[in-house]
Amino acid sequence: MRLKSLLDAWNSFFFAPQSPLPIALFRILYGLLVIATLLLLRPDWLTWYGPHAWVGLSTMHTLEPGPRLNLFTIIPQHDVWIEALFWVFLASAALLTAGLFTRFNSLLVFLCLTSIQQRNLYITSGGDTFLRLAGFFLIFAPAGAALSVDRLIRIRRGKEGASILPRSPWAQRMIQFELALLYFSSFCWKVQGAPWVQGTALYYVYHLDEFHRFPMPSLFLRPTMLKLGSWMALALEFSLGTLIWIKEFRYTILSLGVLFHLWLEYSLNIPMFEWDVLAAYVLFIEPEDLTHAWSWIRGRVAVKALQRS
Repeated sequence: MRLKSLLDAWNSFFFAPQSPLPIALFRILYGLLVIATLLLLRPDWLTWYGPHAWVGLSTMHTLEPGPRLNLFTIIPQHDVWIEALFWVFLASAALLTAGLFTRFNSLLVFLCLTSIQQRNLYITSGGDTFLRLAGFFLIFAPAGAALSVDRLIRIRRGKEGASILPRSPWAQRMIQFELALLYFSSFCWKVQGAPWVQGTALYYVYHLDEFHRFPMPSLFLRPTMLKLGSWMALALEFSLGTLIWIKEFRYTILSLGVLFHLWLEYSLNIPMFEWDVLAAYVLFIEPEDLTHAWSWIRGRVAVKALQRS
């Protein structure tokens, strides 16, 4: 009986139909993040990925041998083709954000994103890796079942009603696991090092000039505050990797995670990493809570409109 209950809980968690609203909202955020990443790469696109890039394609094959999912290995190594890949990638990301031909563009964006990371592994971060892995599962998710042009087309053709149909959330669950694993593995690696256990890690981080971004209040740079910050970061990463699965703790932990990443975004120059991670938080919000939040926003906008009129 216990085994059956466990199997029932497993099947319910992964396959019991639920609203696709969280994964659809994640699709929009994901597409915007890919677009932002491409715009940041645009000025140096050929410098990183061109035929005369700092790291050549043959050099990457030598350093990372074996078969790779990389479109750069099948297109001609000329500026025109590599520029064309950029614009195809950007257009596909925009269509994915809008939710037009969602499944196809999910696949194309994943192939392009994987290709640029395999083309130059030395300019990727943990956020880039998470974006790639999340993109793989997004291919199989019902990401176009809500908040999409695809859905509007289906409604107009009479193939779907006004209500959003529930779908299996297994792909969403896998992205959730990826996020939790990111935090838990980070915690496990950090506790193996003396600086984090002793509380001195953030002292070194905030005294590296290449990470400086905006001015930090002197209070937060005191040794005691940096030590407390190091330990709090460990505790929060452990919680985001484990306790986030407990509903009673989830929203509190997510709120702390948002504050944590916004602080890092302000204080450290790590482009896109914080937003890549924060985008997946929406997958942990219950669909009914998203619906209530949207209804509240619409109500507030309506009230403001009436007041102005």
